[in-house]
Amino acid sequence: MIRIAFAVLSLLAASFASAQDVVSVATKAQSAYLTGNNAELARLAATTSAWSKSQNPKELYTHAYVQFRLLQWAIAAKREKEAERAGDACNEALDLALKRDPKSAEAHALQSACYGYLANLGGMGAIRNGSRSGKSIEAALALDARNPRIVLIDGFGVYFRPKFVGGDKAKGCTRFKEAATSFETAGSSAALSPAGVSWGAAESHYWVGRCARDAGDVAGARREFERALALAPEFAAAAKAIGR
Repeated sequence: MIRIAFAVLSLLAASFASAQDVVSVATKAQSAYLTGNNAELARLAATTSAWSKSQNPKELYTHAYVQFRLLQWAIAAKREKEAERAGDACNEALDLALKRDPKSAEAHALQSACYGYLANLGGMGAIRNGSRSGKSIEAALALDARNPRIVLIDGFGVYFRPKFVGGDKAKGCTRFKEAATSFETAGSSAALSPAGVSWGAAESHYWVGRCARDAGDVAGARREFERALALAPEFAAAAKAIGR
């Protein structure tokens, strides 16, 4: 009995340590993305490489999340090979996560984002990746249509998708506004991602600001960029947008 009790306690301790590690990694990845620290993102991707084959859906999601942020950075830096590697790693980890938890709306949504960014790179796989992105976000919305992170990712897809396959910047901007409103309504009670952190609130306001700026609404854009900074003071892109 003592041995059984010890084994149970050991498993519980390991599970708690894993959860703490997941939150720590996701928090660091979020900060690195917001500050534009690609070296830290690369380090986190390397240190979580073992999670790419984990049996734990949260570790798989967190590894994919790190790769997602690395993918975003690589695309912004026009480093296509690195973007492809990060996107593939993101999707491979999420394939495994969804085998273990097929009803994870957040995993479907993140996979939609990774496929969507890969589709935007063009090339031979653009149509296939675009189709997979669409199917993934459909699955996510069917499971949790009111989740603000899923609404935000849906906005990315609609905003960046080419017009001939249903892209519409105006509709994308509407989705960004819906995401920002949902995050504001939820406040501190906003659902956590499988990585144990709530991400996307500041980004939703940033993209609402981008839409306002493109529409010529300078005051509205500044208001949204400032709100993004209030939520994430280290958000470099939002700071740059208002000249800080």
